[in-house]
Amino acid sequence: MQKIKLTRESVAAGDDFDAPHFLEIEIQPNWTILEILQSIVKLNYLPKISGGKATWSVAINEPIAVLSQENFKNPILICLRDYPFQDTRGFIKIEHIHFNYHAQKKPEEVYEVLSRFRLK
Repeated sequence: MQKIKLTRESVAAGDDFDAPHFLEIEIQPNWTILEILQSIVKLNYLPKISGGKATWSVAINEPIAVLSQENFKNPILICLRDYPFQDTRGFIKIEHIHFNYHAQKKPEEVYEVLSRFRLK
């Protein structure tokens, strides 16, 4: 088992009393990024909002996926399905995942912007 830290932005002022909403979880070292995200979704870590259209981006040093309240179980990946993790080429040890809140923006629009994001 491997421990990773989760943090997320708040969705509203009433939700903000314990920001950054830290949680530590355990994952299997051979899980893919999809398995990790699906495990987090099952924990109900990301709050649901009235209207049911919350959108979140997922970052591990850079944006890797977009999640929507409408379709939490099927993240839109910005990274490759075999994101460099545990015994893959370009291995990255995942220690921290952060969730950015994008209010009720359409997940496709958030994906479009973030998929063009470059650090260099």
